[in-house]
Amino acid sequence: MPNRTLLLEIGTEELPPKSLNRLRQTFAEKVEAGLTQVQLPFTGVESYATPRRLALRVTGLGSQQPDQDIEKRGPAKKAAFDEEDQPTKALIGFMKGCGVNDPEHLETIETDKGEYMMYRATRPGKATAELLPEIVQDALSALPIDRRMRWGKTREEFVRPVQWVVCLHGKEILGINILGTEAGRISRGHRFMSNGDFELADADSYIDECRSQHVLVDYDGRRERIRGQLSELSSTVGGHLDMDEDLLDEVTALVEWPVALAGGFEERFLQVPPEVLISAMKEHQRYFHLVDDSGNLLPKFITVANLETPDPQVVISGNERVIRPRLADAAFFFRQDTRSSLDDKRERLGNVVFQTDLGTYLEKAKRISALAGFIAERIGVDKVQAERAALLCKADLVSDMVGEFPDLQGVMGGYYARHEHEPDEVAKGIEQHYRPTQSGGLLPESGVASCVSLADKIDSMVGLFGINQPPTGSRDPFALRRQSLGVIRICVENHLDLSLTECLNKAASLFPETYQIGEVSQYILERLTSYYGEQGISSDVVEAATDRLLTDINLLLIDDVVKTLQAFRNGATAESIVAANKRVANLLKKVELATLPEQFDPSLATDDAEKALAQEVANIDLSDAKGAGAKLERLAVLQAPVDRFFDEVLVMADDEALRMNRLALLRDLRKLFLEVADFSLLQ
Repeated sequence: MPNRTLLLEIGTEELPPKSLNRLRQTFAEKVEAGLTQVQLPFTGVESYATPRRLALRVTGLGSQQPDQDIEKRGPAKKAAFDEEDQPTKALIGFMKGCGVNDPEHLETIETDKGEYMMYRATRPGKATAELLPEIVQDALSALPIDRRMRWGKTREEFVRPVQWVVCLHGKEILGINILGTEAGRISRGHRFMSNGDFELADADSYIDECRSQHVLVDYDGRRERIRGQLSELSSTVGGHLDMDEDLLDEVTALVEWPVALAGGFEERFLQVPPEVLISAMKEHQRYFHLVDDSGNLLPKFITVANLETPDPQVVISGNERVIRPRLADAAFFFRQDTRSSLDDKRERLGNVVFQTDLGTYLEKAKRISALAGFIAERIGVDKVQAERAALLCKADLVSDMVGEFPDLQGVMGGYYARHEHEPDEVAKGIEQHYRPTQSGGLLPESGVASCVSLADKIDSMVGLFGINQPPTGSRDPFALRRQSLGVIRICVENHLDLSLTECLNKAASLFPETYQIGEVSQYILERLTSYYGEQGISSDVVEAATDRLLTDINLLLIDDVVKTLQAFRNGATAESIVAANKRVANLLKKVELATLPEQFDPSLATDDAEKALAQEVANIDLSDAKGAGAKLERLAVLQAPVDRFFDEVLVMADDEALRMNRLALLRDLRKLFLEVADFSLLQ
């Protein structure tokens, strides 16, 4: 029977929009892995999803596994039969494992070690219909679902109750049971624009048949259709679309037949900060906002409806009517919040708990202020402004606006600071102190903002590690992973020459209890592997750059070393220098360094190669070399004398004085290289 297309569609109640795309992708990946594991032949897997269905098509799927040839070699023939030519225990056990009970089912084969018993058979492949239920069930069980539901009297669990299942192999129904529902060929069209149930003739016509029922099952195609409609409509109404990709994904997951419509609101609402209006439109209504040529918010929006209507204006008016109270509430909250000062709000933070063992947000704000001032002094930023911004940075947490729009914390504090005529640097410090809020997100733009952001993150990390609440594999409620990467990015990408160790110690001193910083330091260094890994830099480079720096961590200097090592390892001298450093490190491990002479004694040197290396080591001075690259350039002259030394000199000589003197020379050599990095750790 020729290979055919398999269609599997699981119809449900409305699926969670923010996770629909991930569910679609994971479902297809797991089914593909399952088919591969059981060796069912197929040519490809296509995944589909709408708010009411997860589906996939497997092209070129065979009707059964290929037959499998089995060969098992058993015991030697002389050990298989006793003196009376009866099967021995060894042969009986072998036959039992093969599923046979008579030696006639076995063969004798000749090998270079003598004759052996052999079992050969052909195992028929199982039918696709027999294998598919387990493959699908395993895939569904592996989906990233936080909470699963039960429905009716069934004990099955899924993200939403299952309404129907389609499973076709070509034109043939595979009568399998998925999540308590028997599969057939009946699917369902658009909830409002179709006749409801419809019959699928075969798997290949799935996309076209669904389209005829006003359902666009292709998630990526639907997403691009929405993007095109948004772009065209924004030009028509005289605005520019400030595309939010996350919102586009969410809207794609909310509609089966997208129709973009433009609406508007009164210009008086533009007196409210634009971030508030955008948040209200996005978070509450899933509207796309529009801006003018200068990037200023326009009193217009685009919504994506899930149906066509003879009178689109009715839908537009409805959307305008719905958003108006939201915007009115936002305007009211803004007026209310500006009636009290940020200092008043800051005092109210005494009633808001940051963490039970770490006190209130008022206490945290005071700690952040002291730490921000400490950092400001070290990087040449206005200390007074940094302390002021830090003292006020959490004040907007008690505002009505942030209570309604939590994603605007910090942003609103910046607006309120400007409203009260605080210096612009203070306002920016408040506004940007949460940055970066996501991987690759914007960094604080000013020195003051960097100080406040670092102080906030370091305070949280030192405190939470101090009370033994570090992030785990499954829990990170205070987002310490993100905050540690934020610390790294701010120091490195904003070029802050700063001792992180000093900052951690200062942060620890601001708590009433005694907290150690060792675990925090180690955790941040471990996150460097992830940070540089995204740039294509391997973990051994990061380890070589950081292994010797646990006592004083400067992330900007580490970055210089990492980038230098990455360039070095591709150079002509890398292999030789790394090998020599590994050899030196291994030799020094064999002795107690404290037992070595304090200085290499040239008078004990007997080999020209030894004398030459000692002279080069003595001549090198790295004290005025600026940066890892400059130091490594000076160390490059050591390659030839080091190679010659190991070719011609026996380090572990029988004469103890000679041996210890040579090890002292290698110790001095290793110290020079450790001024840059531990080259012995490079792979």
